[in-house]
Amino acid sequence: MEPNRLWEKEAEAREATIELLRICNKAGSPVELMRDLIRHFQNLTGCEAVGVRLREGDDFPYYETRGFPEEFVLAENRLCAIDPAGGVVRDNAGYPVLDCMCGNILCGRFDSSKPFFTARGSFWTNCTTELLASTTDADRMSRTRNRCNGEGYESVALVPLRSQGKTFGLFQFNDKRKGRFTAERIAMLEDLVEHVVIALAKRRADEALRFSEERYRSLFENMLEGYAYCKMVVDNGEFRDFVYLDVNPAFEQLTGLTGVVGKRVTEVIPGIRESNPELFELYGRVAFSGKPERVEIYVDGLKIWFSLSVFSTGKGFFVAVFDNVTERRKLEDQFRQSQKMEAVGRLAGGVAHDFNNLLTVINGYSELLLRQIGENSPLRKEVDEIRKAGDRASMLTQQLLAFSRRQVLQPKVLDLNSAVSGMATMLRRLIGEDIDLRILPGEGLGRVKADPGQVEQIILNLVVNARDAMPGGGRLSIETSNTFLDGTFSSKHPHAVTGPHVLLAVSDTGVGMSEDTQAHLFEPFFTTKERGKGTGLGLSTVYGIVKQSQGYIYVYSELGKGTTVKVYLPRIEGEDETVSPVSAPAPHGTETVLVVEDDTPVRDFVTRVLSEKGYRVLSACEGFEALRLCGDCADPVDLLVTDVVMPRMGGRELASRVETAKPGVRVLFVSGYTENAISHHGILEAGLEFLQKPFTTDALLRKVREVLDR
Repeated sequence: MEPNRLWEKEAEAREATIELLRICNKAGSPVELMRDLIRHFQNLTGCEAVGVRLREGDDFPYYETRGFPEEFVLAENRLCAIDPAGGVVRDNAGYPVLDCMCGNILCGRFDSSKPFFTARGSFWTNCTTELLASTTDADRMSRTRNRCNGEGYESVALVPLRSQGKTFGLFQFNDKRKGRFTAERIAMLEDLVEHVVIALAKRRADEALRFSEERYRSLFENMLEGYAYCKMVVDNGEFRDFVYLDVNPAFEQLTGLTGVVGKRVTEVIPGIRESNPELFELYGRVAFSGKPERVEIYVDGLKIWFSLSVFSTGKGFFVAVFDNVTERRKLEDQFRQSQKMEAVGRLAGGVAHDFNNLLTVINGYSELLLRQIGENSPLRKEVDEIRKAGDRASMLTQQLLAFSRRQVLQPKVLDLNSAVSGMATMLRRLIGEDIDLRILPGEGLGRVKADPGQVEQIILNLVVNARDAMPGGGRLSIETSNTFLDGTFSSKHPHAVTGPHVLLAVSDTGVGMSEDTQAHLFEPFFTTKERGKGTGLGLSTVYGIVKQSQGYIYVYSELGKGTTVKVYLPRIEGEDETVSPVSAPAPHGTETVLVVEDDTPVRDFVTRVLSEKGYRVLSACEGFEALRLCGDCADPVDLLVTDVVMPRMGGRELASRVETAKPGVRVLFVSGYTENAISHHGILEAGLEFLQKPFTTDALLRKVREVLDR
């Protein structure tokens, strides 16, 4: 080739390449890019029609064309061979079979020894009519559709788009004139198409990077967890500090910290190094080891619990992804506390039950001894001390039963305003003159259903605690009001039940309590008072009564500012029920009484007391013996006095069987606690009579007479 002609071709190729690169680097959509490339190739080659096919699933339809008739594009758009059923034909390897010469180039089927294939896998001919006449399908390596020739296109060239050994499309050049291509022209087109492939690869990489950055930024900006990218500061081998390099909006929302980027954490949260040294060790360990870690940690400076995942992004750098789990931790602590209280309650209830049997005997026989010995007996003082100690022990067991929710309540419809006002005089005497008592009754107060004696116990215990918290005097307020516990309240206080309630609030201006003290507040025998000044059962008793009454108790306190205890009891509709006065005991009787008690000392004591007052007493140590006595007794049995909790047969089952054997018999249950045998959640079932252990001789005689006379 002549030098001038060679130079002209090189200049043409250089200019074509520069223009192509300009097009590829121009911003625009993929469709606009292909449209501009096709226009460039058409101008460069002078071909009547130029098109590009790109992979779409199994097929390679036209992505963009210029100069082809619409009918031709529609007819030739798909290359996949279709079977009679309309499905895609596949080869033995499962790949779709692509028809025509385009299918050859796209599948990499070519023989470079043939003049119409190139070494780089392109196809070209300057006369399709001559090619079809002089070659077979085998020569052409596939069955051709001959539509290009049928449309009159004589000059045809197909140049593949190939990247990393895989073909993802081709450029097609058609012209109805013969002789439009030369080997040099095809080589130049192959070079140009390789530049297109490189440009497309860069575009895909740039697009993937842009998408990745957008996705990361979207995740960074919208994730609910806090995100902090930081650099560790090391001084003499110690992890002394770290610098915030980037944080997301959730970081600020979860921590309340703003403007932290570029600052050291010791600037942002003063004192954090001293209060949370383990945090610096954690971050330093991860930043330099590269091993991710996950922990839950409390940051004192923020008063927040965090669930924290930490990973390294390079030596000395780390990312902390976290969530504020303070509320969850509070709920978990409340749940653990309730489990502990329940376990202690079961233990306390069991202990109280056993002690009630012992105290029934101790107190009962003390009373009998005091009645038998004279006022001037030298033994009277000692016996009286035994009785007093027994009474104090009885109060302790009743408090334990209240805490463990195993006492039997006899609730009535009450007005809390009346209950508080009825105790006002006594409370003022109790707290002394240096404390200002303010009673603030709520207007239109709803009614509650609770045991009147237990409500008085709640008020009394709360007032005593408030008094003891104000040794130098102060103000004590008792307030009542209607309130409604909604879902928001119950979500923060999981044991509270939503609905209308009546609130009883007792507030003082005393010394207040620390968080640690509040964590143990309702535990039995926990007290902050001096030795000998309290049993530690006051608030645990209140807790048990409130829980057994289906209520909720909440305490708010701050050191040096005082305490407020709020008791929420379910509000109901109904009229007040008056409590009947206790009648004087009828000391004597002649009826037949069957006493069933598995504890021998208690059974002997009850039998003796009743026998001395004229009753005919039959006694049994368990249910089956009692049934035998009933069968052997020809006379009616007027009253069954039975323990509730006994081995082999409980008191409830025994009562049912005795009522069948002796119609008309009255029943009196006695027990230290019932285990729901005669009550539901501690509420005595309607129509049942019950006497709580330990009981005095007068209480026993009065209750027996009361039941018999009904």
